[in-house]
Amino acid sequence: MRFMKRIPTLAGFLVVLAALLYSADATGKWKGTLEAPDGTHDLTFDLKASGDVLTGAIGGLAGQPSEIKDGKVEGDTVSFWAMAEYQGQPIKLVFKGQVLESEIHFTMGLDDGSWSTDLVVKKVL
Repeated sequence: MRFMKRIPTLAGFLVVLAALLYSADATGKWKGTLEAPDGTHDLTFDLKASGDVLTGAIGGLAGQPSEIKDGKVEGDTVSFWAMAEYQGQPIKLVFKGQVLESEIHFTMGLDDGSWSTDLVVKKVL
């Protein structure tokens, strides 16, 4: 009888434990299109997640690929920043995204918060 009373508690504990252990698999190549005032940009994200650290690069922002800085993985959320260039001036872009099975839904914007946009990238198989 005591065991039967503990089943809901045990089930709840297992659900919470599974949620804590779940870490989104952001590793891989992802592609998306950014509509900007200066035109359309095809972006490529090459990401590698190792524990709670995210590394990689973004291609298509300007010239050479931009290295991801301070990349973090927290559950199904990734965040990082990268340097780009706009009208000849360096800018810091901040990214925060939710990783789904085959997509990442990003909000990207300037580090001062004066501009942001949503961007969806799809995993390249």
